Parts: sequence; structure tokens; C-alpha cells
Amino acid sequence: MQTEQKLIKRIKKKQDKEAANTLISYYYKEIYAYVYRQTGNEELAKDLTQDIFIQILQKIAMFDHKKASFRTWMYRIASNKICDHYRSKVHRLSLKQEQIDMTDENLELHSGNLGTAIRDLSELIIHKELIEDIMEIVSLYKQEWQEIFYMKCFEERTFQDISQTLNISENTVKSRFYKMIRQIKSEVDYQ
Repeated sequence: MQTEQKLIKRIKKKQDKEAANTLISYYYKEIYAYVYRQTGNEELAKDLTQDIFIQILQKIAMFDHKKASFRTWMYRIASNKICDHYRSKVHRLSLKQEQIDMTDENLELHSGNLGTAIRDLSELIIHKELIEDIMEIVSLYKQEWQEIFYMKCFEERTFQDISQTLNISENTVKSRFYKMIRQIKSEVDYQ
């Protein structure tokens, strides 16, 4: 694969569809897996992943590699898109709630659904904020360290596989990963 920065440059300057397809192909499975873990629904994950890549391509001109890695930037967009989905779900449930004749039975049934949706949204918002905090911490590390984190956490690859991919020792991969985890844990625990 061509380097990520070259592909992004081609997309920004020339609206290069081939470069966009290459970039999307490279990250599609990873982002889909992340979205699927957040939603637990295959079809929804496919739809949201497509929306995420559309948004990535629409906003790629605003991407600045000096502020964050491309991968970190993508995960922020993905997290926001997932959160937006759940917000709209709660909104739709609340509109339905207002439209239904509120008999005692309906009140119990629909309040339960709305309550569950609100709890799910609350958990998602907390989860989204936590993910954003973690991604911000990870973005402070060198690119190779970030790669270790992403491969282990999002691609669920083994330390041995990461070691072979990055051409560094397995012990180095493990020590870097666990150092990042300790740092993330200490930073997040304080907040």
C-alpha cells in the first residue's frame, strides 16, 4: 500500500477516487469491527461504517497530521457517528412516546423502552467521552506506539503478529503496550 500521507494528499489535492478507495479498503475492516463492537448489530454496523467513510472523505481536507494521526482522527469520527445514531434513536423514541395515547399499560411499556434507551445513551456518552480521552492520550505517543495500541485493541492481533508486522521484538511490543495501558489508566483514573 502507498503511504497513508501520500494517499491523503492525493485525495485532498486531486479528489483522487483511486486513492480514496485504497485508503478506505485499508481501514474498512478495522472501523467496521469497531462499530460492530459498539452496536452489536451487523447491518447497523455496515450502514454506520459507510456513513463514517463518507464523512471522512467529506472532511479529509480538515485533517491535520500535526494534531493527530489519521487513525486517531478516524476513530473520533466513528465515535461521534455512533453517538449521533444513539441520540437520534432516543429522539425517535421520545417522539413516539408523545404520539401514543398514554393508557396505564402503554405508559409502563413505553416508559420502559424510553428509559432503556436513555440509559443506553448515557452509557454511550460516558463510553464516548472515555474513548475520546483514551484516543487523545494515545495520539501523544509516536506513530509506531500508536500502531501497537490499534493493532492490539481494535484489530485484536497477538503480540507476536504485531511484532512481525512492525519488525520489532515481541518483548518491545509488550512493554510499549503495557506502558501505554498504565499511562492511560493513570490519566483516566484522575478524571
